[in-house]
Amino acid sequence: MNDDSPDSVRQFPLAVSDPVEYTRRVCALYASSGAAILGNVLEWYDWTVSGYMQDILRDVFLDGSQLGSWLVFAIPFGARPLGSVLLGWVGDRYGRKVALNAAIWGMALATVLQGCLLPALPGAVALLAILCFCSGLSAGGEAASVNTYMTEFGGRERDYTLLAAVGVNNVSGSLAFLAANVVVLLVHQLPRSQQLSYGWRIPFLLSAPVGLLSVLLRRGMPETEAFLSLKSQGGSDSRSPVDDGSDDRDGSSLGIGSGEQENPTATTTKNPTIDVTGRLETEAKARLCAPTCFADARAIVLTVIVISAINSCNYFPVYLASWLTSQAGFSANTALLITAISKVVQTLMTFPASFAGDRWGATRTMLVGGTAACVFMVPAMLLVIHVAGASVAETAAAHSESVRVVLVAALVLGVFLPVLISFYLVPSNLFMTSLFRTAFRGRGAGLGLGLASVVGGLTPLISAALAESGGDWLPGAFISGLAGPSLAALCWCRRAAACGRLAVHQRPWLF
Repeated sequence: MNDDSPDSVRQFPLAVSDPVEYTRRVCALYASSGAAILGNVLEWYDWTVSGYMQDILRDVFLDGSQLGSWLVFAIPFGARPLGSVLLGWVGDRYGRKVALNAAIWGMALATVLQGCLLPALPGAVALLAILCFCSGLSAGGEAASVNTYMTEFGGRERDYTLLAAVGVNNVSGSLAFLAANVVVLLVHQLPRSQQLSYGWRIPFLLSAPVGLLSVLLRRGMPETEAFLSLKSQGGSDSRSPVDDGSDDRDGSSLGIGSGEQENPTATTTKNPTIDVTGRLETEAKARLCAPTCFADARAIVLTVIVISAINSCNYFPVYLASWLTSQAGFSANTALLITAISKVVQTLMTFPASFAGDRWGATRTMLVGGTAACVFMVPAMLLVIHVAGASVAETAAAHSESVRVVLVAALVLGVFLPVLISFYLVPSNLFMTSLFRTAFRGRGAGLGLGLASVVGGLTPLISAALAESGGDWLPGAFISGLAGPSLAALCWCRRAAACGRLAVHQRPWLF
């Protein structure tokens, strides 16, 4: 049997039949994705820096208000859904490459300008909020566009490494977290007076060379084959809403045989038999297209439910640095070091998590990782609190900076939990984009991800409020509580796809 045939792919994923060839293709994929990775770093870097420096920024702009600083941190996430829709529409109308280039300009300018603000001037806080909003608009469009681009880029054989392709987003995000960690850690080495006078500007201004290089690299990015195919058909799907010809080659999401449907408009009135056949095909397609809006809306709702918990898990390390300081008694430097370790681990886990998804499927891998993260989140935090002394006062008396305490915190929060979360996080972008047809993928996946990002962006604010209410472990319980509906929705999606009640537009045979 030909290994490139759809039936062969369905029975023997490349990660199973030839792991060496799979690894070679993944390496080639990452080597050709430099522009997407580097540009996507800015999406994460801006707000990660803001989160890690909230102890400095609150004194610079907000008179020391912790909740106020987390509220400003959440502003970009409120703008993300709007940015996802706007640039998602640009991507669906004018091309994925156009949307990506617009997003990188917006993110770079907004981030650099934040470092140029003068806190002493009237209205500085309002200007900061406006720049955060603009950054969120661009980041929302970036998130939508880069996921869509990576799932459509690579041609016919991308199905073999589709999950590894969307893993690029996890790599860039983890690198951004790590870069922000390192830069903010260096800023914290300065005397407090210098941190407040000029040190806080450094992380924002350092984004300028990254943004400039990303702009130059993205100018040479090719457009995706799926979008070019869509434009060649006149700008809309000529197939049914569940038959995305560019992604579902054998029509298995419809339960029909392989091959492309002929265009019914190509019939001729000279042959009445052909004319009747064409009219019947047109009527059949009209019946199939009737529930398109409902299917798109349902896909957005499913995306929000599933991805909200995943984003909260992914964004939690931003708050974790503050939690380790205020609730577990660690110094700011030690807390940042532990969160940096967590992002190094998450970056490295991209590859085994991608392999698992390309071997066993996205939803199965997500269920395993999500269930484990949900179960162990609260016990992990309680263990660290117990070892550190259970309260700030006790940990101060017990010298929480001992090697034993730091080692336990690093292993539990910096290694163990990130490993579990990676299997939940890495396949999620493919799950999201596979629910949408090509003509609506940019807007649909973007809006769903943008709305889910609002929940993720509010995670530090909610976690801080819960911790201040007296429950040191409540932030972990909040994350676990979000995971319940997410995992339930994943189970429903698997069953609905197997029964043919949910359309899967990308690699349905390994959903």
